[in-house]
Amino acid sequence: MYIGERIEKDGSLPLKAGTFQPVTQANLEAAAQAATPQSVSETVAALEVGKVFEQITADVLEGDEEEVVVNARKLLAQGVKAGDILNKGMLPAMDVIGTRFSDGTVFIPEVLLSARAMNEGLKVLDPYLTGDNEKRGGTVLMGTVLGDLHDIGKNMVVSMLKGTGYDVVDLGANVSTDDFVQKCLEHRPDVLGLSALLTTTMPQIIEVLAALEKAGLRQDIKVIVGGAPVNQKYADDIGADGYAQDAGEAVTLTRRLVEA
Repeated sequence: MYIGERIEKDGSLPLKAGTFQPVTQANLEAAAQAATPQSVSETVAALEVGKVFEQITADVLEGDEEEVVVNARKLLAQGVKAGDILNKGMLPAMDVIGTRFSDGTVFIPEVLLSARAMNEGLKVLDPYLTGDNEKRGGTVLMGTVLGDLHDIGKNMVVSMLKGTGYDVVDLGANVSTDDFVQKCLEHRPDVLGLSALLTTTMPQIIEVLAALEKAGLRQDIKVIVGGAPVNQKYADDIGADGYAQDAGEAVTLTRRLVEA
């Protein structure tokens, strides 16, 4: 019903009691007192910080290392906590990149560019994250199992995890079971990532799991697996804590396991 029809029908404007307040000198003075110079400047500052958060997110998405560094320093100079810059500016960009990579709308070069830009920003934030007692995502140990020299997929996961705020220890390729156990004892990671790109090296994953159990480490470390011949059923069958099909899924899975 149009407003004219409502007036004709009801004989008055369609307003509830108390919804209209006349503009009086007292109302104007009260509004002016509420909008103090301090409150106005704080509002403007908050809006400016929000814009820089949006910009740093865009910079990471575009892989613009220089601008990420510039905007991270700008926010720190304005008194913004390093943890807020990380969580509100940088990490959202990596979440988007991870989703786009999983969807097939971006590819390895774009992911690597964003990860590098993120890493440059983290170099700026790291000293302040420690000073603010801000927690990083956790520690992840990564490696390709013994007998397997393929590491492109593993390297992608490492880059994405570093880019999203995790401390990553990359053991490389062709890593022995003993080395995995020793490095787990040394670094006490939250998550261990095992990669196998050959069906012939898949049994090495089982050996690592057994060795962790024997060393009394298994209950304290979440183990995720990946690689071309690996799938969710295999991960379930061998008792791994999760399977990731690609780097984006690996980040999501790691976050879920660390926060559990």
